[in-house]
Amino acid sequence: MTDFAVNYSTSSSTTVQCELLPPGHIAGLLSVNILSTLLGTIGNVLVIGTVCTNPSLKIISNFWLVSMAVADLMVTALAQPMFSVFLGLQVKSECHEGVSQAFRLIANMSCSASVLHLCLISIDRCLVILRPHDFRTFRTKKRFKIALAIAWTLPIVYGILRLTVSKKGTSYFTVIAVGICYLIIISCYSLIILKVRKQGTATLKRLRGQSRRSASSGSSEHMVERRVTVTIAIVVVIFTVCWFPLLYLRSAFAEDNFGVAYNWARTLALSNSSMNPWIYCFRIAEFRDAYRRLMKCQWKPSRCVTGSAGDQNENMNQTQSSDLETHNHSVYV
Repeated sequence: MTDFAVNYSTSSSTTVQCELLPPGHIAGLLSVNILSTLLGTIGNVLVIGTVCTNPSLKIISNFWLVSMAVADLMVTALAQPMFSVFLGLQVKSECHEGVSQAFRLIANMSCSASVLHLCLISIDRCLVILRPHDFRTFRTKKRFKIALAIAWTLPIVYGILRLTVSKKGTSYFTVIAVGICYLIIISCYSLIILKVRKQGTATLKRLRGQSRRSASSGSSEHMVERRVTVTIAIVVVIFTVCWFPLLYLRSAFAEDNFGVAYNWARTLALSNSSMNPWIYCFRIAEFRDAYRRLMKCQWKPSRCVTGSAGDQNENMNQTQSSDLETHNHSVYV
């Protein structure tokens, strides 16, 4: 197939360009997007279903994960299938305007919501680790609801603006906004690692001179430290790998959001939503046990709301209110 660009006007003042891709790239992009759709949809549905059916998991930290899973599910169950349809139509040398616009709207809203959730989750976990004894005075249910509203309102506004104003302007805005979120994520997780290592060092010092039995506790503390560090490293590395190509292209070629390289970069960014549930939840023992029960249908239905049951659990199980609630009760494995 010969590559050529197609320009078509939308209802706004912008003009969308579509470059028909070579068959080999179409096949590769379709394969990656379909695989991401399957894995991501299963993973995000498991996250949502697990919290919905386990009262002990209905706490603020996990509700952040559920909200992010909803955003990621929009990517894997709606945006990527639409993108796959758009790519499939190109086999017939068609660039379908309606499919492209619907995909761009959903993808921009859901991906930006996912990134913003990653940022807010890092802040939430940083607060839990740095202020383990009084974080509840800062992280109230009212503030959580306000932050949650912001986490969804801003992406919706961004998604609409992306289709109605200059591509160049919104491309630069995307790079700046994601860059800020990235710096916040790096900063928060760096503080978490420093705090965990400091606690581990203090524990080892207390255990010096004690019996060999007690020394084994120091080894356990070191293992927790290593596991938390590895998990955080995975989060940062995968986020960087998935988003850097797209951000580079949007900053270097702000008006040329089309072509082979751009579609591969866009696919990689979309695929981050299929990785999040595996990174953030499958490394948490409490979630893994709940997944097994869920898949074996060993659960009792319960409403997925922050009701009285959630309040009681949050008050009764303070050490379990986050997967990183405190260093000594970390559930990462």
